[in-house]
Amino acid sequence: MYIPKKYQEEEWDQVEYLIKKYPLATIITTTDDNEIIANHIPLYLKVDAFGERKLIAHIAKANHQIPSLTSNGNVLVIFQSTNSYITPNYYPTKGETHKVVPTWDFASAHIHGSSKIIDDFQFVRDQLNALTNQEEGKKDQNATKWQVNEAPENYLNIMQKAITGLEIKIDSFQCKYKFEQGAKKPDVSGVIKGLANDGKQEMSDLTIDANQRADERKAKPQKVD
Repeated sequence: MYIPKKYQEEEWDQVEYLIKKYPLATIITTTDDNEIIANHIPLYLKVDAFGERKLIAHIAKANHQIPSLTSNGNVLVIFQSTNSYITPNYYPTKGETHKVVPTWDFASAHIHGSSKIIDDFQFVRDQLNALTNQEEGKKDQNATKWQVNEAPENYLNIMQKAITGLEIKIDSFQCKYKFEQGAKKPDVSGVIKGLANDGKQEMSDLTIDANQRADERKAKPQKVD
């Protein structure tokens, strides 16, 4: 992934945020015939007792990507935040010089990993519970939260027969947060305000957070060799 230094996030917690906030990922593999396959699957982050990070999922047994996921040490998983077109009208600089152009802001994490298929009833059920509980937990505090065990067990068993488990061990990652870092402070503030006024509060908040981290990094004393 192309990442200018000002947009690079090297800390794992920013990757973890994207995985948990936006779990629908794109999983990319290649077949023995060099065919590229991509599917969009929600993934759950699991950290085992040894601190190893893994992404787990369930997928349809009929999914044609299964052979290239069965034992593959070269899998790419892409997570992406909500995103938005950024109009030049957000920038105060436009009124001064008109030397501004549109851009598109977003965050993305590319994870390289090793995958395997786990066709095990309890693995799949645990994944279903974990992902469901995570997403139901995002609801308002007073909202009714659904649990997997509310469905009849015989119905769940029938549904599970059509899916299998997937585990991807995380080997490395790259992370990009592109939210106006490096722009003039008045223009950053203009984007934050403009996005909020246009009903894009989530994008506005991401811009605030990304720029706060950028400012904190700049303020840190530089290491001297």
